[in-house]
Amino acid sequence: MEEHKKYFYQPDLTTAIINWCWVLLILVIGIIIAFEYTYFQWVTGAFIAVFLIIASLSIFRRTVTVSPTKLVFSRVLQSQFMTIPVKDIRQPVFTKCTMTITVHGEVMTFTFSNRSIKSLRAFLQASAKEEAADVA
Repeated sequence: MEEHKKYFYQPDLTTAIINWCWVLLILVIGIIIAFEYTYFQWVTGAFIAVFLIIASLSIFRRTVTVSPTKLVFSRVLQSQFMTIPVKDIRQPVFTKCTMTITVHGEVMTFTFSNRSIKSLRAFLQASAKEEAADVA
C-alpha cells in the first residue's frame, strides 16, 4: 500500500498576492457597507461570512498529497486536482520556503512551510536516486 503525506501550500508569490487581494476585497466591501449604516446590516454579515469561508478554504484546502509515484495538488474552488507524476519532475529547486519544479517545460513555484520543504526535498532526492538506479 502506498504511503501518502499531506502538506499545505500556497501558489507562487504573484498568484498568491492576486488571490488574497480578491479575498480581502470581499472583506473590504463588507466593512464599507457596515460603515454606511449605523446599525448592523445582514449584507455586512453575509460579506464577512463569505470572506471567512473563502479565506479558510484558501488556507486549508490547498494541499499537496505526496505518494511514491505522484504529487496531487488540490486547489481552492476547482474540483479537478493537478496530478504530477514524480518521473515528470525536472530541475527541482528549493529555497527556505519555496519549491520550484519544471514539468513538461512549465515552471511551477509553490510556497510551503520550512518543515514541509525539508521533507519534500528528501522525498524528491530519494525518488531521483531510485530512478537513476532503475535506468542503470
